[in-house]
Amino acid sequence: MKKTILFITIILGTIAISLDADLINLTPTDDMYTDVEHTTLPPTITELWVAEFAPAGHFERIMIKFDLAELEDQIINSAILHLNRFMGCPMGGTTNVNFYAISEDWDETSWDPHTHAQYNSYIWSSYGFNYDGWHEIDVTELVQNWNEKTIANYGLLMRAETGSKWSKFYSKDHSEEYLHPYLEIDYTPVNADENTIAAEKFKLNNYPNPFNPSTTISFSITTESTENTEKVGIEIFNVKGQKIRTLECIGCDNAASSQMMNSIVWHGRDDDNKPVSSGVYFYQLQIDGQPAASRKMMLLK
Repeated sequence: MKKTILFITIILGTIAISLDADLINLTPTDDMYTDVEHTTLPPTITELWVAEFAPAGHFERIMIKFDLAELEDQIINSAILHLNRFMGCPMGGTTNVNFYAISEDWDETSWDPHTHAQYNSYIWSSYGFNYDGWHEIDVTELVQNWNEKTIANYGLLMRAETGSKWSKFYSKDHSEEYLHPYLEIDYTPVNADENTIAAEKFKLNNYPNPFNPSTTISFSITTESTENTEKVGIEIFNVKGQKIRTLECIGCDNAASSQMMNSIVWHGRDDDNKPVSSGVYFYQLQIDGQPAASRKMMLLK
């Protein structure tokens, strides 16, 4: 289903987009829950369980994976995970859940359901499940990073906070399709031709990514059209589009037309030399005060 928006979103001045935003619903390619305490109990494949309750010996975790291949190179505006809870224990209680990025590959057919998957410690979203029925969880930031390939897409892991009893959801294998979990993504198609041109002119990346406490931003300018460049630098923006740091590259102007690789180190601090918080940041290559190319990076503390 398509809807028309009445404003133009500009991401750091380097990507051209259309005026139309699209909606797509993705069902999981894989979903399951893991239970390390009850090794003789096979999992219920039509259900997804999550709990972290020591008195009853239940520490189930949910794993869900989506294929984002058809959204590659598109701008993701929002991503909402829809889950239908059919049981909570105790009645009226809340299961507080944190959402993490799984850090190893898996699929539901070969993964041992009695082994928990490894995951990165950064919490992408938190949610309290306190009633039966449909729930909507905002996982936009995580999905954006998967799509930008800032982190590998091995799916998300739902882990309950300590003391949280059961919440049970329907999985993609339930007989009633309308109860299946799904990911609703609002995205804006990108003008691929302009992205290709920008990629041919400039090379820009950073390592490591994600990083803590610092990362090296490397770039080169691969056309002769900038041979008279006078000033080259990097600007850092937060997810709100606010500029937080300007990094000048001393001596980069002379190397601009020689296709040499230049680098600048960012130590995760703003222009007031204050440490910035964990999260996603954009860095933009500036040539004579004009934006040339931009990329995304993540600071994890």
